[in-house]
Amino acid sequence: GYADYMYLHPDTIVHKMRSDIPADIAVMFNPLGAGVRWAVDYGRTQLGDTVLVLGPGQRGIAATIAAKVAGAKTVIVTGLARDAAKLQLAREFGADYTINVDEENTVERVKEITDGKLADVVLELTPMATGPVLDAIESVRHGGRVVLAGLKGGRTVEMKTDRIINKGATVVGAFGVDAKAYIQAIEIIESGRFPLERLHTHTFELADTVKALETLGGEVPGEEAVHVAVCPQP
Repeated sequence: GYADYMYLHPDTIVHKMRSDIPADIAVMFNPLGAGVRWAVDYGRTQLGDTVLVLGPGQRGIAATIAAKVAGAKTVIVTGLARDAAKLQLAREFGADYTINVDEENTVERVKEITDGKLADVVLELTPMATGPVLDAIESVRHGGRVVLAGLKGGRTVEMKTDRIINKGATVVGAFGVDAKAYIQAIEIIESGRFPLERLHTHTFELADTVKALETLGGEVPGEEAVHVAVCPQP
């Protein structure tokens, strides 16, 4: 019957992963792929760069990992006061500095950290909030790159586009992840370089898929989720 086989599209790309890697870690190829795509492919992070990551969620941490793999010298990650645990995780995964935006001004802090040089690459990954887009433009150096990946739900961002022009900045919209980024993400997982088990916070049964989504979305009181996985038991 239908349930006895899996259909793969003729254009599907399949890449093997070591069989000893737990399923809840193996599925991290998805957020890690996004981190690679945004930090390296779109952001063009190079050896010695300063990278600012606005947003400390799983993809923000994934972007931190990818930036470090690409050779970034300094990675700065921002978050709210309630994101303290995620900011600590970001530091464990390579962030050199974290900014609590409820207590510190992002742009001023980036100026302090970089001695006024600002960031070579800025990744704006914050969902819904529009302020970080302005912070991204103000925090990037002249000739730097800003990658916009945080969807705002149709909200309007009021900004002076002269700032982009005067800075000679490149602003890129990040859409989707390609097979190359996923393959590089799998290589990061297989390298064992990063303690990815620290990033994984929750595992659910197939019957609890709705709860898994609610937990990841921060809708379950008392649960601080970063990465969740649905792993049906055989």
